[in-house]
Amino acid sequence: MNKSRSLLLLSLVCFAVVRNDVLADDPQSPRDRAEAALPTQKMTWSPLSINGKSVRPDDESNDSDETIDAVSFTPDEYSEAFDDSAYVESPYEGEVIYEGNHAYEEDFAGGGGIPCDCQSGCDRCYTPAAIGSYWLRAEYMLWSIDGIDLPPLVTTSTAGTLPEDTGILGQAGTTVLFGNDTELDSMRSGLRITLGWNGDRFGNGFEMSGMGIFDDDESFSSSAALLARPVFDASLGSESAMLVAHPDFLTGNVNVRASNQLASFDVNRRQVLSSRGCQRLDLLVGYRYGNLEEMLRIEQSSLYTAAEGPIIAGTTVGLFDDFQTENQFHGAQLGLHFQQRSATTTLDTYAKVGFGVNRAETTISGQTTNTVPGGGDSTFEGGLLAQSTNIGSYDESQFMALPEIGFNLTTRVRRDMQLTIGYSLMYWSDAVRLEDAIDRTVSQFPPEAPAGARRPDYELNTTSFLAHGLSIGAAFNY
Repeated sequence: MNKSRSLLLLSLVCFAVVRNDVLADDPQSPRDRAEAALPTQKMTWSPLSINGKSVRPDDESNDSDETIDAVSFTPDEYSEAFDDSAYVESPYEGEVIYEGNHAYEEDFAGGGGIPCDCQSGCDRCYTPAAIGSYWLRAEYMLWSIDGIDLPPLVTTSTAGTLPEDTGILGQAGTTVLFGNDTELDSMRSGLRITLGWNGDRFGNGFEMSGMGIFDDDESFSSSAALLARPVFDASLGSESAMLVAHPDFLTGNVNVRASNQLASFDVNRRQVLSSRGCQRLDLLVGYRYGNLEEMLRIEQSSLYTAAEGPIIAGTTVGLFDDFQTENQFHGAQLGLHFQQRSATTTLDTYAKVGFGVNRAETTISGQTTNTVPGGGDSTFEGGLLAQSTNIGSYDESQFMALPEIGFNLTTRVRRDMQLTIGYSLMYWSDAVRLEDAIDRTVSQFPPEAPAGARRPDYELNTTSFLAHGLSIGAAFNY
């Protein structure tokens, strides 16, 4: 009996041991079934280089006992997480850089074991550009451009002044209403659009930029009881004036409008000269166009309320003087663009110089119309400061330089968006200006024929022109 119990106990122990061994090896155990339910991924890699030496995937000589310090590779099969990216060889020994559609410093700093820290040092910071990516920057500009130095153009006098003394400079009681000052030199708005494209991961590519300072004008109008336009009488050798209004026999008004505008466009090839850490220097080579326009128009109208010499009452006299200048520059451009990055902030400094031909043109025109009651109208060429002695179109082409310098401070607010603020300056070395087209010396008054000194006259001359100001905007990466 005792022997039978012992045999039964021994059989149970053996059965338990065998069962545990079977469960441990059973692929359908709960643990193995849970592990088998997990998704599997397969990744294969084809090496591009080992220790800086290019290799071929089918080359049997790749097997070596040599210690491997650095490997660059490309994925043959990869997961969706890496669909829009590729690994590239870093210019820094022993590093592997991940390049995606957008590469920024923060993508590398402290992430994925990639060594890059632009906040503490840039020696190991490398940010390749996405091939084929482009960027757009739009900026609001607040600029000041060189104003127009105008001579005294409209004057008045105190009540009781005799007609022959009204509005003459140097006479007691004469006041300048318009002119004798610099006009259109205040700050004004403008817009600049810049588009860039990266042709490779180093940032070589093209960029184009267009800017314009909006047309601004200065207007003046007066119908004062005593009104005149001052000139220097060449025949008398002294100051004089053309009477527009006087209470004794004449009513009239004067309207003056002056305006100017500036525009520029350039397209450049951008070539990286140096890229170390968070500093980069680019060479710019391209084409530059510039346009500068100015104009002045003076209109006057008078009605004789009483006879004055041979002029009968009711006669009207209307005339205008018109001056326009235009500069068009075409030339080749060279420049440098320097970038200093620090975390999410970038300082851009650039200098560009266009060398080419500027076509300068001045156009002067004028006209006078007299209307006599019962006698009809008569119109002839010439006003007061624009007469047959200087009316016409004058142009000249000459070589000049058109430099532009500036800097921008940019901070990133999103992966694909940056805010920027900056200052820039543009200088024309030789441009025709409106102020040089106005000659206030006259040798005759309309409708008199030219005589004597034949003034006013004009000779095309060029001078410098400066425009500068602030800009604020946003840049977008795509």
